[in-house]
Amino acid sequence: MTGAPGILAWLAPRAVPGVEVVSPAGYRRALPGPRVAGVVVDGEAASTDDADLARLFDLGGDAPGTPRGADARRAADEQVAWAAARHGAPLLADAIARSPALAQPGCADAHEMLVRAIVGQQITVAAATLQLGLLAALGDPLPAALVEDGIDRCFPTMAQVADGADVLRGPAAKTAAVRRAAEAVATGAIVLPATGIGPASDLETMRVRLLELKGIGPWTVGYLSLRLGDPDVLLMGDVAVRKGARHLGIADLAALAADCAGHRSSLMLRCWAAAAAPSPRLSTSSR
Repeated sequence: MTGAPGILAWLAPRAVPGVEVVSPAGYRRALPGPRVAGVVVDGEAASTDDADLARLFDLGGDAPGTPRGADARRAADEQVAWAAARHGAPLLADAIARSPALAQPGCADAHEMLVRAIVGQQITVAAATLQLGLLAALGDPLPAALVEDGIDRCFPTMAQVADGADVLRGPAAKTAAVRRAAEAVATGAIVLPATGIGPASDLETMRVRLLELKGIGPWTVGYLSLRLGDPDVLLMGDVAVRKGARHLGIADLAALAADCAGHRSSLMLRCWAAAAAPSPRLSTSSR
């Protein structure tokens, strides 16, 4: 997940037909308004003039010319590398040295991300994308002047999802969970951050309220928090996290994670990256 290409690689298999398009040159999608916006990718760098897509790609400004969160990602690297040394995990330290400051994928719309998180529970990325494509058909078509190749509609609103959730295929319990969550947000019973991560207290309130809904568990709430920008999420029960930890030579993930408090999202991204790659070997520099 290094830089803009890493974000593109993350988005590509998750792109919802009709709503978004990913190419090596960048990313484009429909957004509420309606509007169509894009991100241009050149090497490791990305650029956009759309604030929602800037959050998705972890861009913006802590300071002029500095990517949003760059300082935080460097601080996370330092903390996780220290923990790796303390717990005898040189493969983890080597991964940080090879690919510093992993980008944390954000989201363009918190409401949409909640639906994606619930739909994606306990199924493959490909299966989730197929289901989300069924939901996307409920969204409002774009005006003809905004239609582009592969982009012709907005992702449905929460009210549209609540009314049309029966288009989903699979367990009835998951369909009911999607409808329940969409109704709660559409009616204002649950409030999601409008623009990226808000105060920690607001995020905690959101998590508590979502967990009160039947069919929504810690994985879904944790994943949503991650995509909203929470720097301290670690889904200990996630299969890919456990696999990646093994690839990185982490003997006791819980103990190492305790020493990464405040930066556990960075550790989780490292584990996910390792799980998606061939089993690593120690580099010459780390021996």
